Amino acid sequence: MKFFTAISAAALSFVWSGNVLAQSEYQPPMGEQPTYGKRYTPGASESNHVIEVNAAQLINKGFGLEFETRGSETMNFGADLLFSEKTVKDNAGASGATQSMLVAPKIRLYPMQALSGVFLGGKVYLGQVKVTVDVAGTESEKNFTLISPAVHVGYRMLTTFGFTWSLYGGAGVNFPQAKFENKHLKSPELVSKSGVSEVISDLNTINQVVRYDIGVTLGVAL
Repeated sequence: MKFFTAISAAALSFVWSGNVLAQSEYQPPMGEQPTYGKRYTPGASESNHVIEVNAAQLINKGFGLEFETRGSETMNFGADLLFSEKTVKDNAGASGATQSMLVAPKIRLYPMQALSGVFLGGKVYLGQVKVTVDVAGTESEKNFTLISPAVHVGYRMLTTFGFTWSLYGGAGVNFPQAKFENKHLKSPELVSKSGVSEVISDLNTINQVVRYDIGVTLGVAL
């Protein structure tokens, strides 16, 4: 938890510093108002931040909160917070679970207009993945510290009333893979128990090397 708090603070610092840096790159001439977003959505010109909930995480029994702040006319900075949990169970009675607590600083490029339209993004997931295997009441646990760079492409609709929705998809790579192995079991005797190998295999399939970065978001522009 201390690790997650530290990286969350680092991500917020990244967003703040990036926002200050990017804003310093563009200043409208004296007496001229910024033209951000005026080509398609007049209300967007007054918005500087977007807060969204990632509904796609519901399939992982999780929760995703995404924040983005206007940097320049084409580049924005932000961070995503993610919690997810998945469970597996074998017919023999063995079961397992994997929990992820991650924060992801990100940068997005908008070729059409700030905060809306087509975008290309990159982010780095940082955090911990906890994997547990339960065999007849004996629970074995292993924690993994994860770094996962990813890229994605998507589209955001920003209405004149300030409501947003977006779709995006991409992929990245987990370093290292949160791979649970037999040596992580609390007792060597558990390896031969019925259903254990199947549960471990299912957990490792969930925590594969490739990370899919999927978003179906709803939110508000401020």
